[in-house]
Amino acid sequence: MNFYFTEEQNALREAVAAYSKIAGSDPNRDVEERDSEFSWDVLHALGDRGWTGVIVPEQYGGLGKGAMEYTIIMEETAKELIYGPQNLIQAQQGLLAVGTEEQKSKWLPELAKGKIMAAQAISEPDAGSSFQNIQTTAVKDGNKWVLNGLKVHINLGKEAQLMMVLAKTDKGLTEFLVDRDSKGIRYEKQDPIGLRSAPMYDVHFEDCRIPADSVLGREGRGIETFMAIFKLSRLGVASQLIGIARGCLEHAVSFTKSRKVGESRVSDFQGIQWIIAKLTSELEAAKLARNQAAWLHDQKVNHNLETSIAKYLAGVVADEVVNKAFTLTGSHACYRNRPYDRYVREVKSLLAGGGSSEVMLNNVAREILRPSYHY
Repeated sequence: MNFYFTEEQNALREAVAAYSKIAGSDPNRDVEERDSEFSWDVLHALGDRGWTGVIVPEQYGGLGKGAMEYTIIMEETAKELIYGPQNLIQAQQGLLAVGTEEQKSKWLPELAKGKIMAAQAISEPDAGSSFQNIQTTAVKDGNKWVLNGLKVHINLGKEAQLMMVLAKTDKGLTEFLVDRDSKGIRYEKQDPIGLRSAPMYDVHFEDCRIPADSVLGREGRGIETFMAIFKLSRLGVASQLIGIARGCLEHAVSFTKSRKVGESRVSDFQGIQWIIAKLTSELEAAKLARNQAAWLHDQKVNHNLETSIAKYLAGVVADEVVNKAFTLTGSHACYRNRPYDRYVREVKSLLAGGGSSEVMLNNVAREILRPSYHY
């Protein structure tokens, strides 16, 4: 097993890093962060380079690559505080895993090119990681499904031409493909602390009528569809956390090397060196865990355990890095015109994405306690 990048993957990493550095320094990014607006120009630029369709087969207009390339793109964009193609990859993975040929042909080409946005509508006021409290319903009425309910914490809900909605039917939880042009959808924009360049909405479905062929996968098997999506997309969230941790640590370490205290620099003190060494070691461990899970995905090997470990470790180190940045830089970090404030807010928001650290630990424990598990 080789969890390091190939020459082609390294070239991709360098290209994404170079673009993201330029895009991230655009003053428009600060306006979008302040006003919580989506960067359509960034999406289209990513699409022009093929990066929004990295996992989509060439027959649908994508690059036909795998999880490793996907995580590279997510990590390098996040390092420069760019919101990468996470939403698109989630939708693409769902369509590729369980979509019909008609559904794939309709949606994948435009998603792969970054021409349209997609969103996942799962969470509700009383339902997060536990789906048993989901109240949104879908009732069959002739050749239509009628959706009613409220979804919350939906990043890019209003911007998304395609929304994947988890709802209850007579047969159980079912995933639906909902076109934004469907009547009976109402949006309430929220004011989150982080991921502000991916605006967040509460989405109301009020007698929203969608075609009978809108079911993604099989009716009553929505959990299976959800898992087919999130086993991969959690690696994207882990990569975002790793990228933000890298960016934050890079800024903080650079400060310690330039800031003088008497005749010494901050980085000359052993206590500071230990913090830097510990964070770097933990970051490397998280990257290796992520790479292992991505490699297993590309080998089509079960990676439930490895993905949960990767997301957990990425969350732990990212949270520690953004907190320790204030130790490394002191009052230098305590200003809004420096990036540390945003690093903290982005990490706090991403920790919940794809399941909290506690949910990841539950997943890890569940896999380890199976009779078939061996250390």
